[in-house]
Amino acid sequence: MRSFLKLIFFFSLLASCKTGSVAVNSGTKAFEQKKYVLAADLLGKEIANENDLYKKIEKLQLLAETYNEMNRPDGQVDALKQISALDQNPQYVFDLALAQKYSEDYEQAIGNLEKYIALSKDVFNTSGHLRFLQEIIDFADSKNNLRVQNLEKINSNASDYAGQLFRNNSLVYTSSRVSGTGDLKQPWDNSKSSDLFIAEWDGDYWGKVSSFNEGINTAMAEGTACFSKDFETMYFTRCDYLELGNSYCRIYKAEADGDFWYEPNLLSIFSDSVNIGQPHLSDDGSRLYFSSDANYGYGGNDIYFMIKQAGAWSQPYNAGYSVNTAKDELFPSTDSRGNLYYASNGKQGYGGLDIFRASPDKFAFGPSVILPYPINSGADDFSFVYLKEAKENDTAYILEKAIFSSSRKAGKGSDDIYLYEKLFINLYELDLTVLEKQYEDPEDSESIIMGMQALEGAIVLFKGQEKISPENGKLRFTLEEDIDYTILVTKTGYFNKRISFSTKNLKTPDSLLITLYKEVELEKIFPEKEIVIQNIYYDYDKASLREESLPILDQLVSFFEENSDLTIEIGSHTDSRGSDSYNANLSQRRAQSVVDYFVSQGVPAEQLSAKGYGESKLINSCTNRIECTEEKHQENRRTTFRVTSSDGVMNSGN
Repeated sequence: MRSFLKLIFFFSLLASCKTGSVAVNSGTKAFEQKKYVLAADLLGKEIANENDLYKKIEKLQLLAETYNEMNRPDGQVDALKQISALDQNPQYVFDLALAQKYSEDYEQAIGNLEKYIALSKDVFNTSGHLRFLQEIIDFADSKNNLRVQNLEKINSNASDYAGQLFRNNSLVYTSSRVSGTGDLKQPWDNSKSSDLFIAEWDGDYWGKVSSFNEGINTAMAEGTACFSKDFETMYFTRCDYLELGNSYCRIYKAEADGDFWYEPNLLSIFSDSVNIGQPHLSDDGSRLYFSSDANYGYGGNDIYFMIKQAGAWSQPYNAGYSVNTAKDELFPSTDSRGNLYYASNGKQGYGGLDIFRASPDKFAFGPSVILPYPINSGADDFSFVYLKEAKENDTAYILEKAIFSSSRKAGKGSDDIYLYEKLFINLYELDLTVLEKQYEDPEDSESIIMGMQALEGAIVLFKGQEKISPENGKLRFTLEEDIDYTILVTKTGYFNKRISFSTKNLKTPDSLLITLYKEVELEKIFPEKEIVIQNIYYDYDKASLREESLPILDQLVSFFEENSDLTIEIGSHTDSRGSDSYNANLSQRRAQSVVDYFVSQGVPAEQLSAKGYGESKLINSCTNRIECTEEKHQENRRTTFRVTSSDGVMNSGN
C-alpha cells in the first residue's frame, strides 16, 4: 500500500490497529507501529552498522517501504539504489525502476527497465511501463491543448487535496496545515490531523482560505466532503486516531440552516469495524459513492455506491470488477452523464495512484480508461472533479475544466490541488505529397501511364522556407490560423506547379491538430512533345481570338508565371483545306495572336515565340484531296505549346 498519509487520511480510510505501549527500540517495531519518521531514523542507523549482507538488504527494503509509506519517493529511490549496488538481482532493478517512475525520474526509470529486460528477458511485465513513461517524455515536445496549473494561492506546505465546489463558487477541501483544529499529530509523519477548509472565489481565482466550520471540524481528522445541489446537506469523512486504540473512518451527514451546520450524524453503512470514506453525491443526488475496505470487495479498498429509494439509502453495491482490483480504488466522483472517476493503484498506469474513468453499463460500469498525462503523472493523482464538462459544438476557449489532487514534485506540499483545463486551440499543419506520372517508358511521353509515384528531389518553396522532397515525396509544414497560403513546387526537367489553400474558417473543438492533405503533381518536360491547348477558337478565315477562347488562355498565364524560367513556343496548325502557303500564313497569324494576348496579360515577350505550322503536321490521314468528316478536320486544327529552352539551354525539337 502507498503511505499511510495516502491510504489513511488522504484516502480518509484508517486501518484498524492497536498501538499499545510497547517500547520502540528498533526500526522494525517503529514500522509495525506505523511510526515512519522514527522508523526511518532507526533503520538508517541500523543499516550503517550492519555487516551481514542479507540483513543489510532486508533492512534497506524495509527502509524503502518506510519512505514509500511516508510519501517520500526520493528516500525510497535512494534505499533501492543501495540494494541494487549490493545485489544485481533483476527484481531489485525492476523495483528501483518503478520507484523512479513514482518519483518522476522518467529517464532513469526507462534506463533501469531496459536494464531489467536485458537481465531477465521479461518484456511482458515491462512493456506497459515503458509505453506510459515514453508518453510522458514525448509530451514535453508534443503539441497539446491540455493545461495543468497548481492552485498556489490555496495550497500549503502540508497536504491539500479533495476539492469540492461550494456556495458562491467557493472551494471546500481537505488540508493538514498547521492552522487545523487541535494539536494532535499523526505518528507516521508528524503531520497535523486534517480538517476541512474553504477558499473564497474572487472572480478569477480561489484566494482567502479559512476553516470550513467549527461544528464540523474537530480534534479528530475530517476530510473529503461532498454537498447536495442546494448545499444544505453535506457528507464527509471523520476518523479517530491510532493513539485511541481501534481506529476507523466513517461517513457523517450534516444538515445546514444558512451558514449554521447542525451536529453531524453517523451514516450507517457497514459495521463499525469497517473503514468508509471519500463520499461523493451524484449530480442528481440519487447515488452516494464511497470507498471502503469492507470484506465484501475484491481486495484493499473498493468503490461502492448506494441508491436513494423513498428518501433512504439502499444497501451498498460494489461498483464491479471493471472498476475494483485486489489493491486500492479511492476517491470516486461522477459527471452529469454518470461516468465514474476514481483513483487506483491496482491497474497499470503512469505511476502511483492514477485516475481512471468508467462509463455506466446497466447497473454497474464498463471497462475503465486511464486519463492522459498531464492529469496523471508518475506520482499519486486522485480526486478528479469536473467544474465544466465537454459539450457538443462548444466554441468557448475553455472546453473542459476540473480540479484534481496530486503529489507530483511541482507542488508546494506532499499533496496539492491542481486545475486542469482543456482549451479550444487548433494547431494546423500541411501534409504535402509531391508526385509524378509513372510511364511504362520513362523517356516516352506517349507510353502507357502506369499510375502515380512519389517524386524525390523537388524543391518546395513556402513562406521563405525551402525544403526538398524525400524518397517518399512527403513533406510537413506548420501552418497558422486564418491564413491564405501559396506554395511553389519546382524541379529541373519538370513544369513548376503552384497550389493555394487556406486555414480560414477551419476550427473544431473535436481535435487539436488539423491536417491539410495536399498532393502536387509535377509534369515532366518532354521537349519534343507538343501540348494541345484545348478550346481555342477563331472566326472563319481570321486570326483573331474569339471571346470563348480567353478563359483557357487566362489559366495558362498563371502557368507561364510559375514557369518563368522556360521559353515557350506557341504553335498553330490548320487542316489540309486551302493552299499550303495560305494555311502557313493563317496559322502564323493565329499563333501570333495567342502570343500577343499572353503578352497583354503580363507574360514577358521574350518568354514566348509564335510558330505557324499550317498543314505540315497533320495528326491523321486527312491530307489534300482526301474526303474527311468535319470532326476529322477539327483534330488537325489545333493550338499547341512546347518548351524550347529551360534557363537558356535549348531542348531538342524544332
